[in-house]
This record gives sequence, structure tokens and C-alpha cells, in this order.
Amino acid sequence: MPRLGWSAPLTRSIQVKDATSLPTLNDARAYMLDHLPEADQARQSWQKAAELLLAAADGLDDVGAATGQVELAILQSQKT
Repeated sequence: MPRLGWSAPLTRSIQVKDATSLPTLNDARAYMLDHLPEADQARQSWQKAAELLLAAADGLDDVGAATGQVELAILQSQKT
């Protein structure tokens, strides 16, 4: 897989509850680092999302996997 970089689009734009839109790998990364409390960032779902975002940006994994994991992590964060 070619290296996509952080500007690569997610497979679908993710809408967060606060009306934030996450259309790219970088937007998802920035949301995680800048908007989530450290306790949420430490959750397994967000750790996996971070791993998949890095892999997708480096061209080592599918952007779809990262997109799905970010969506799952957001849903789990909103439940608590």
C-alpha cells in the first residue's frame, strides 16, 4: 500500500455529537489528541483507533479499518 499521509480522507466523514466533522485521518487524530480527556484516550477502543490511524497514514493498513474503529470509539465514549 502506498503511504497516504495524514491528509488522506476517511472512507466516510464522521460526525461527532458536538457537530464536529472528521473528514480526514488528521482530523480524527486531532480530535483524539485535542478534544478527548486523557482517561478516554487511554481506553482500549481509542488506543486501537490511534494504532489504525497511524498505520493508515503510513500506508500499512486500510483507511476503512481506521474509520470504523474511530466510529466505534466515539460511540463507546458517548455511552459513558
